[in-house]
Amino acid sequence: MDTKPLPRRNSELTLPQRIGIMGGSFDPIHIGHLKVAEAARTAMKLQKVIFVTAHCPPHKSPEQLTPVQHRHAMVELAVRDMPRFEPSRIEAERSCPTYAGDTIRHYKEAMGNDGELFFITGLDALLTIINWDQSRTNPGICRFVAAARPGCDIETIKKSIPCEFLPHITILEEPYLSISSTDIRLRVKEQKSIEGMVPDAVRQYIYSNNLYLN
Repeated sequence: MDTKPLPRRNSELTLPQRIGIMGGSFDPIHIGHLKVAEAARTAMKLQKVIFVTAHCPPHKSPEQLTPVQHRHAMVELAVRDMPRFEPSRIEAERSCPTYAGDTIRHYKEAMGNDGELFFITGLDALLTIINWDQSRTNPGICRFVAAARPGCDIETIKKSIPCEFLPHITILEEPYLSISSTDIRLRVKEQKSIEGMVPDAVRQYIYSNNLYLN
C-alpha cells in the first residue's frame, strides 16, 4: 500500500517517520522532478518520497492534460529502480476535480501523530495550490518544500504567499527546476530530441504511445 514505510536501518529506529509527497501533473515526469525530489529527500531527511500523479487539478481542464493512465505509467517507469521513491495512484482513482489538500490529509491520517509530512512541488505550483485549495490546504497541514525555477524572483514570489504559510515553507534554490514538461511536449511535437531530459524508459514510452504529437 502507498503508506507502507520502507524498512528502517538501526540508525533510523529512533527517528519519527518523515515522508515526502511529490505532487504534480507529470505530463511528462522528467529529470528535473527526480532531482528536486532527491534534493528534498536529502535536505529534509525523508525516509521516502511518494510521487502522486494529479488526476485533474481544479485549475486545469481534463482536456489540457494527457490521460492520467499515461502520465502515471511514466511516473512508475521513472521511479521503478529507485528504492526511496514510490508511485501512488491515489489521485488517479478519484473523481474530478482532485485537490492536493485531500491527498495530504489522507497521508496524515495514515501516518498518525508520530510522523511528519512534507509536500514537494515547484514554487510557482505552490502558489496555485494555496490559491485554489484554500478550504483544504491550511497553514500547518504539512511542511511545504518548494523548488525555484531559474531566473525566478524568490523574494517577489514570497510576497505573494500568505504570511501565515511562510513559517511552513522551505524553498529549495538548488537544484533549480530547470526542465519543463511544456518544453518537452513541444520538442516531441517538433520532432526534436528529448534525450537527457527524461529517463530513458519514459522517453521510450512517449514514442511508443505517440504522445505529444498533436
